[in-house]
Amino acid sequence: MNLNAAFDYIRKNEKRYVDELIQFLRIPSISAHKDHDKDVAAALEFDKKKLESLGFKTEVWPTRAHAGLFAERIVDPAAPTVLIYGHVDVQPVDPIELWENPPFEPRIKDGAIWARGADDNKGQHYAQIAGVESVIQGGGGLPVNVKFIIESDEEFDGEAMAEVAPKHKDKLRCDVFVVSDSSFPDVDHPAITVSIRGIQAVEITIRGPAVDKHSGEWGGMLYEPIDVLRWVLQNLKDFKTGRVLVPGFYDDVQEVSAEDRKAIGARPWNDAAQARSIGVKRLFHEEGFSTLESGTIRPTLQVNGVVGGYTGEGFKTVIGSWVRAKISMRLVHNQDPGRIGQLFERYVRELVGDMGTVEFRSFGAGRPFRAEVSNPFVQAGLRALEAGFEKPPIAIGQGGSIPIVAPLVQITGAPCVLMGFGLPGDNLHAPNEHFPIGCFLGGARSAAAYLNEVSSRVGAGARR
Repeated sequence: MNLNAAFDYIRKNEKRYVDELIQFLRIPSISAHKDHDKDVAAALEFDKKKLESLGFKTEVWPTRAHAGLFAERIVDPAAPTVLIYGHVDVQPVDPIELWENPPFEPRIKDGAIWARGADDNKGQHYAQIAGVESVIQGGGGLPVNVKFIIESDEEFDGEAMAEVAPKHKDKLRCDVFVVSDSSFPDVDHPAITVSIRGIQAVEITIRGPAVDKHSGEWGGMLYEPIDVLRWVLQNLKDFKTGRVLVPGFYDDVQEVSAEDRKAIGARPWNDAAQARSIGVKRLFHEEGFSTLESGTIRPTLQVNGVVGGYTGEGFKTVIGSWVRAKISMRLVHNQDPGRIGQLFERYVRELVGDMGTVEFRSFGAGRPFRAEVSNPFVQAGLRALEAGFEKPPIAIGQGGSIPIVAPLVQITGAPCVLMGFGLPGDNLHAPNEHFPIGCFLGGARSAAAYLNEVSSRVGAGARR
């Protein structure tokens, strides 16, 4: 293929690509809200029509929640096959009052596109599609086989597509799969992510009396659900050391080598500057580890939300009959989310004892992932980023989770390359989400360059 011609095609079609992304972002595909199911389907159809226009054969695979899109264009069965992942669904927009502009009315400001899903993940995976188009239409045609797996459940049910994927193992066969759902540490350091944490998300509800009770009449005589929850939460994590107190939590953690810790530490990072950037006085870290290590290569536990009792206007002197907390645990290489969930439930039941009743609800789990920087497909990703952004790339670890990665590694037996194009300040999952146009177009160039790298410098069978 002619990479320079593909890049020239992207340059000539920049406005059209941005306009297409804006159309895509207008679709309010919030997978967590049932009243947006039609919008979720419409977003998947948007990608389907686009890929069909590029000569891809497509199939829609129903899931227990919504559906997934599979697309493929085979140019030569003997050539390497690249599988590209993305998701069309987006997070809810609450709190809506903090948005400067309606979240599904995209606007361009300060060199970025502002809308829900602009970065996560419509903008990032559409950059991949644009890069593939540039190779087909401008670069002389695909030098490798390309497949897409695009889901519409990631922000709602991270296990839905993983449940369906094994049924299509033969169609998903590939030499490498690429995920563009991560970020650079900053605009000057394009990066391949070589490790992500897994997740176990749980909601616990503690119940006491059958109904709310008058606090003057019953105060001092009841185990109050909010008090019981307070007791539970303070025993989940040591506030001073940052260590999770769930028995057995660290049993399977594989310590990261000194060499890898040094590599992670080479990422541009300043505690004071990072604290200022998010409006806090200082950052926290687990005892014995740096702040950056605590947020990338160490497991942890967070309380994501608590509700219970009376929280309306004015005052109401009641003892609430129930209280609820949402808790997520970020896991590292070799930790099993299922086992961690069992350990957590057993420990919380012991803490609550006969002071109330406790109910558990799982909100999904995802396994952690780690790649070797020396893998030839990872090295191809680093070279592709340098070609697309014209800056030296780095390898980093990130603290977030992408539920589909570990299952696809297991199903395909192929290495995964986490080649995202976002920035830390893009407000993912928050009001005023945005995506720099430079990252979008640089991502398209990198996507085109990656196909060229796999074809010319890696070849089929490298993963074996």
